[in-house]
Amino acid sequence: MRKTWIMMLAACAVSGAAVAADQPDAGRPGWNREAMQQRFAAREAKRADDMVVLLGLRPDQRAAFDRFQQAMHPPHDGQGMRDGMRKPGAADAAMPAKLDAMDAAIDRHSAMAKQRIAATRQFYAGLTPDQQRRFDALEDLRHDRGHHGGRGGFHRGGPGGRPPAAPVGG
Repeated sequence: MRKTWIMMLAACAVSGAAVAADQPDAGRPGWNREAMQQRFAAREAKRADDMVVLLGLRPDQRAAFDRFQQAMHPPHDGQGMRDGMRKPGAADAAMPAKLDAMDAAIDRHSAMAKQRIAATRQFYAGLTPDQQRRFDALEDLRHDRGHHGGRGGFHRGGPGGRPPAAPVGG
């Protein structure tokens, strides 16, 4: 009787794993990759429209801005710094092969960075002096808030990233 229960439980576990494997993102309840990608695309489109307004771009500058945005956010190719390490059998690969994969990833990232720099230079050159000042201000805001935990510039303060303490007493 006990063997029967164990066999039934094992069969349920195997069939449940097979059903889960057939469903995309079955391991994440409520996860919907397509909906997430749509929300991300809508957020990026709104951000781009907001930048057009803040920079005061003219309609004839919109195409250059769109090319700039495309260069800054190219489609993801799925090849990150560690992707060479994730391939089947990569854990067993010799160290020189691992280093070669890392070197290739660095080359890819460097090439992408150079493309972004060139696109930024080209777009910036097409802006009026007032638009360049606005672009510079937006970049300063982005670096103060967006890439440092959303702390709004406090990371530039005193020890430990806190603003300097006010003097006590008079």
